[in-house]
Amino acid sequence: MKFEKRAFGAPALAVTLVAQCYSQVTAPAPVPLPPCLIYYSYLEPGYGSGSRLMLYNADKTYVEINSVINGVTVPTRTGTFTYVVDPQQTFRAGIQYDGGTGPLQDDWLYFYTANSGANSLPSGEALGGRPFTAFTLYPKQTTNGACNVSNLSQLAGSTGTCGFVVQSGGPRWVLLRASGSSLSIFGVSPTVSSPSFTLYDSTQAVQGTSSVWSSDPNLAGGYQTVFSLVGAFPLKTGSDEGVLLVPLSPGCYTAQFRAGSSATMLFEAYILPF
Repeated sequence: MKFEKRAFGAPALAVTLVAQCYSQVTAPAPVPLPPCLIYYSYLEPGYGSGSRLMLYNADKTYVEINSVINGVTVPTRTGTFTYVVDPQQTFRAGIQYDGGTGPLQDDWLYFYTANSGANSLPSGEALGGRPFTAFTLYPKQTTNGACNVSNLSQLAGSTGTCGFVVQSGGPRWVLLRASGSSLSIFGVSPTVSSPSFTLYDSTQAVQGTSSVWSSDPNLAGGYQTVFSLVGAFPLKTGSDEGVLLVPLSPGCYTAQFRAGSSATMLFEAYILPF
């Protein structure tokens, strides 16, 4: 992906706009940027598509939890960021990473609503020929808004089921895990091999399936960040346990889990504070 770098001074924020463009954008950018997760999804004609999930902390540090370009993940990156709102166009803000010298490029945020928008005006006018990027901002909640769930099961060649409820005023990020070999940390033995699961909503529509958290080394650092964020115990390096990180709307959900052997496994659902 080729992104155009830009400075964050007033000259860089100055663009020519027609009057109707201003009337289409009504949501002011937050000042300052709150601790939050921002999910970016982009499409660049001729190059492909991708997504990023970024954690922005109050101390101006960031963690790139998950970044995918055309189906290939990139390594987790961390560093510092600067957030600036355009004083002339208060619906537009910019995020610059690592002082503009690191591998992660800058992000422009046009707020169409309080928590969503894109890197261009609703009319489609983009900056510098960049790919179109949509974003959703998930601010950190003062309360968790839901209860975490765990279910320790003895599997004997069959599947198990665990249900949980997301209670919130909007979508919440949820971490789901099927733990097996890592339970040995707590003296549990024997444990299942290759635990996995499929997630369903109340209409039995599939909302996601787990993947082996250690299968892609680029994801390991981001997952460890999320484990720490929710207070979950770390999984053993290189383990074959299934994990899913997914945004879920309020409602009832069911996970059907399975494993490659008969023994003990633990299913967990953690509601992130975002």
